[in-house]
Amino acid sequence: MAAVFAMSACGGDEAPSAAATASTERPSGSASPAAEETGLWPDDFVLTEGPATAGLRGVPEESSDDGEYPEEDARLAECLGVPLENIDYEPEASAEGLTFTDADGVVMIYSTAEIVTSEQATFDRELLANPRMPDCLGEMVTGQTDEHEEEGVDLELISAEAPGTPAGAQGHYRVAMRASGPGGTVEGTISLLFFVEGQVEVVATYTSLGEAPQSERLQQIADQISTKLRNQQPRSIAGRPTEGGPVIGALGPLRS
Repeated sequence: MAAVFAMSACGGDEAPSAAATASTERPSGSASPAAEETGLWPDDFVLTEGPATAGLRGVPEESSDDGEYPEEDARLAECLGVPLENIDYEPEASAEGLTFTDADGVVMIYSTAEIVTSEQATFDRELLANPRMPDCLGEMVTGQTDEHEEEGVDLELISAEAPGTPAGAQGHYRVAMRASGPGGTVEGTISLLFFVEGQVEVVATYTSLGEAPQSERLQQIADQISTKLRNQQPRSIAGRPTEGGPVIGALGPLRS
């Protein structure tokens, strides 16, 4: 039943010495080596082991589809009143972190990171301030019913709100749900933390059955991710995959 509640939605150089300059001079007319292209890797910004994941075990995400959610993207764009292309976009690179969970599957925490354009980052910052965001996320949850109905599961929205945002994050939304099926009825909470720094966007999703997550744990998540975002270190992007998992927009669709 826990899967019912799973949700998805950037030192100065010293001048060379005369000896170094002399030893590295090239004959006149020789070609200079191409400069190595550098950039950011989304893998550097996802949630990793630390105080925020104490008592939880991290396992790789097992993706079962192509990571695209056109219907959910369209539903969110329509609800928020924004152009679809501003939500259904292709990032420069994306990655999914480990899924951290407890032995009973009551708690599940996972994160996604993307490298986006400056324009996209600016738009998403504005979108985080949209007062309709909590309601639209709630509508997306209740709108994803076909698959669950086939499995005999009924989803009911309890509440959708924007509680206080932990320091270091740019947005925090909470959706409470009730799922009823052959195995009984269970209530759960989906808490989403959004981060936008430079051209890097990160979403951390905390899914819990029963009580809502403790604010201390959410702050620990925000502390780790915001620290990584403040210390962005570009490096060679040779071999950097465009996708490190399903492409999930930072304000993108739910995943179930």
